[in-house]
Amino acid sequence: MKIITGGVTAPIGFRAAGMYCGIKKKQKKQLDLALLVSEQEGPVAGVFTTNQVVAAPVVLDRLHLKKGIGRAILVNSGNANACTGPDGMRVAKEMAQLVATALGSAPHTIFIGSTGVIGQPLPIDCIKNAVPSLLARVTRRGGNEAAQAIMTTDLKPKQVAVRARLGGRMVTVGGMAKGSGMIHPNMATMLGFLATDAAVDPALMNQLALELAEGSFNRVTIDGDTSTNDSFIVV
Repeated sequence: MKIITGGVTAPIGFRAAGMYCGIKKKQKKQLDLALLVSEQEGPVAGVFTTNQVVAAPVVLDRLHLKKGIGRAILVNSGNANACTGPDGMRVAKEMAQLVATALGSAPHTIFIGSTGVIGQPLPIDCIKNAVPSLLARVTRRGGNEAAQAIMTTDLKPKQVAVRARLGGRMVTVGGMAKGSGMIHPNMATMLGFLATDAAVDPALMNQLALELAEGSFNRVTIDGDTSTNDSFIVV
C-alpha cells in the first residue's frame, strides 16, 4: 500500500470543491461549504452518532442509506442544523434536493453533513445561492478545498489517500475528516468521508464501514463528550 496525494478525490471518478457561502463570519471568509461528487452512482455505507439527540442531517442520511446507493455528499460547516425542529429537517431535505436536481439524480443518492453551532437555524438561502457555483468548481484537484470547508475548530485539514493492488488491479481510497475537540469513543463531533474506485459488494461495504469505524473513530478520546452530528460515509 502506498500513500499518495489527492485526498478524497484521488480515486478515479470523484470530484470535489469547497467555497465560502456565508454561513461562517463574513470577516474571515473561511470556506464553509463542500461537495463531493461521484461520476456514477455506487454502493454507499455509513455509521452515525449513538447520541440520543440526533441532528436533521443524520436523520435524513439514515433514511437515504436504506436505498444503498450514493452519488454525492454536500457538507456545510459553521452550523450543525441540530436541535432545529421540523425546519431543520426541511432544510436538510432541501440541501439534498438542490444537488439532486443539479446532477439529475434521485434525492436519496445525496447525503448531507453539517457541523458547527447547535440550536441555530441553518441559513438555507446561503447554500441555495452557492450550489450552482460550487458545482461549477468541482474538479479532480478539489479534495483539499473540500477538506478545508468542513473544518470548524480544526487547526488544519485532515485528508489521506492510499493506493494498493487488489485482485490484480490498482485501487485507490481517499478520505477527509474533521474533528478537533469534543471527541470521545463512538465518533463524537467527527465527520469522515471516504471514496474508493474499488468495486465493492454493497453488503460487504456495510460490514467494512462498521469495522473501519470501530477500529478508528470509536477508539479516539479527548474530553468525553458525545455529539448530535457524527457521520462516517463511504461511497
